[in-house]
Amino acid sequence: MIDSTAPIPVMNDDDLIASTRELARKSNGVEAELLLYLGEIDARKIYRERASPSMIAFCMREFNFSEGAAAYRIHVARFARELPAILDALRSGAVHLSGLRVLVPHLNAENHQRVLAQAAGKSKREIEELAAALSPQPPAPDIVRKLPNRELVLMAQTAAAASRPSQNERRPVVAPLSADTFKIEFTASRATHDKLRRAQDLLRHRIPNGNLAQVFDKALDVLIAKVLKERFAVGRKGRRASAPITSASHEAPDPMKREVYERDEGRCAFVAEDGTRCPETGFLEIDHIDGFARTHVHDRDRSRLLCRTHNQLSAEQLYGREFMERLRQERKEAKAAARPPPSQAPEALLPTRPGACAQQQLF
Repeated sequence: MIDSTAPIPVMNDDDLIASTRELARKSNGVEAELLLYLGEIDARKIYRERASPSMIAFCMREFNFSEGAAAYRIHVARFARELPAILDALRSGAVHLSGLRVLVPHLNAENHQRVLAQAAGKSKREIEELAAALSPQPPAPDIVRKLPNRELVLMAQTAAAASRPSQNERRPVVAPLSADTFKIEFTASRATHDKLRRAQDLLRHRIPNGNLAQVFDKALDVLIAKVLKERFAVGRKGRRASAPITSASHEAPDPMKREVYERDEGRCAFVAEDGTRCPETGFLEIDHIDGFARTHVHDRDRSRLLCRTHNQLSAEQLYGREFMERLRQERKEAKAAARPPPSQAPEALLPTRPGACAQQQLF
């Protein structure tokens, strides 16, 4: 291991440059091999068994990548599994990772060798131009935009100018300002603006100065309570979950949904072999451990809260990965064709292998 506190060995300028060049060469090779391994982990979906809801979350926790670094690497690694020459270009240093991130969506089996050769040695900006030439966009239309000074300005935007984010296309910002405060910034529609003003007016008796942070805080309290009630019956008055019941509908009864949600603390209940629990609190679904398609029974003690990723994993463990992938593909094609989704799979078609659970949404 290199001691970062030790001084660099005495060497002349040429030797220093040569040594640095060799380190860069090794770095390219390591990065290419890293993407190769990440692609294999992603293809096997190993992250699911390690209590991660996504490949990005897995890389952030397991390898301490930043969210951006994880996303960039996974993006390129997925394309590289189909076109290995992408990793060759990275390993040789011909094309840098930032450039590949821009370029790979435009590569295919016919053009990738030629395009990678064209991208060799180019800057990210030059590669962006190459990508634009591969997938040209229509000319940007002339627009009339209302500026802050209320003057109307006719703007003939060029394609290059149109590629830059406009004021209305900026990404939302959530940035910490202190230990307890955050800057939250986003672009809203006229309708949202009008709702906000109306909420300020309605709350003047509680928030006389119309403080936006306080208005949003109260609005989110109401929204969260409403969605929890709709999705998991939290806050609804009602009896406790009774004994297991048989039903033709896969929709769990309200008392059961509420108790499962509260018992699992609003978090995916999947636990890996090493005892790590999935941290996901979004895309949550009620899962029937024994498979609703097989039992047609709603049982609080045989149900749990899972994120979508682990619900799919559990369904594959119970019914088989090939069967579930085929079923999801059929539903995807049906949706694309604007047809109603296929009917519930006959129980006779379901594999009989033992497993963990099934998806509520599918079964």
